[in-house]
Amino acid sequence: MKHIVLYSGGANSAYTAYLLNQEYHKDIILLHTPTYSEHPDADRFRKQFADYLNLPITVQADGRDIWQLMNDHHCLPSDRIPFCSRTLKSEQAMKFYKSMVEDFIVYFGYGGKEWRRAQRSIARLEHDGIKSEYPLLKIGLSDNNIKDIVKNDFRICLPEPYLHLSHNNCLPCFKGGKQHFYQIWKYYPKYFMKAVEAEMNKGYTVFKDISLTSLSKQWQSQIPMFADDEDLRPCMCAL
Repeated sequence: MKHIVLYSGGANSAYTAYLLNQEYHKDIILLHTPTYSEHPDADRFRKQFADYLNLPITVQADGRDIWQLMNDHHCLPSDRIPFCSRTLKSEQAMKFYKSMVEDFIVYFGYGGKEWRRAQRSIARLEHDGIKSEYPLLKIGLSDNNIKDIVKNDFRICLPEPYLHLSHNNCLPCFKGGKQHFYQIWKYYPKYFMKAVEAEMNKGYTVFKDISLTSLSKQWQSQIPMFADDEDLRPCMCAL
């Protein structure tokens, strides 16, 4: 039996791999399905944590990043049409599952607030005869608890985007809301401008009611719509 951990490069997937490693070390597969659109520090964290577990990373890739994918689809992804995550992550994972000759279980790093995502995932995978498990939903640790364990117990620095974002996904994540894009505008202006250019080139907007260009003008001229929560922002550095 193989135990496949969907290894994204975030703290939750890393801690899920740690939990499984205690029991199934020789039979674990750290499966990474890259989008090639993350902050560069995600690669550092992914490799450093895999080295800590003494496990290799298995890569199943489409080969395109989100910007190339948008050009090929001639539109922008969103939470309504998430072809980015479907093409670059879900479909790649399914390709890997179909290549397996041994029995296996797939493990997701969904946290305590992601029951709905887990339910959708269970239904989708059961339809294809694939068993999945969600260890973090059983142990009751918050996302911040897990980040503290990774940083302070394992002494591994968290990925840099955790200073400003709640996740370590693409920059930007086109399925994110206006608060996410505000954080991108504020802390990652280069990536925000790429999204603005994509809106102009495709003739579509990320949000139905307003363009990113108009949003940026609002943010420049007004008191910020969204405040950073200093108490919830983790330090990325190990002690």
